[in-house]
Amino acid sequence: MAVIHPSLDEIKRLKVAPTAGEKHLLEILVKELDNNYEVFFQPFLNGDNPDFVILKKSGRVIIIEVKDWDLDSYGIDNNFNWYLKHNGARIKSPFEQVHHYKENLYHLHI
Repeated sequence: MAVIHPSLDEIKRLKVAPTAGEKHLLEILVKELDNNYEVFFQPFLNGDNPDFVILKKSGRVIIIEVKDWDLDSYGIDNNFNWYLKHNGARIKSPFEQVHHYKENLYHLHI
């Protein structure tokens, strides 16, 4: 079983509970990954707060941002910019968020 940070008991006691999607992914990671993996749930990395960072002892890093969004509330224009349909406000796509986390991890944290 993967090593989980914080522990599953601590995650259950968090003030802001994990979303349904985060809970589901956490259950899968616990079930499927062996102890060569460390799973960090909502780590704080100098201002960045991805949903999951998974480290493998061989040096691999996986960053996951979980979205429990109703996709009918969002639009994507011809340039692949995401926006809210109700007011047209531009938002970062989940891909842009993860790319931002990755860039900061490579350039600031390592």
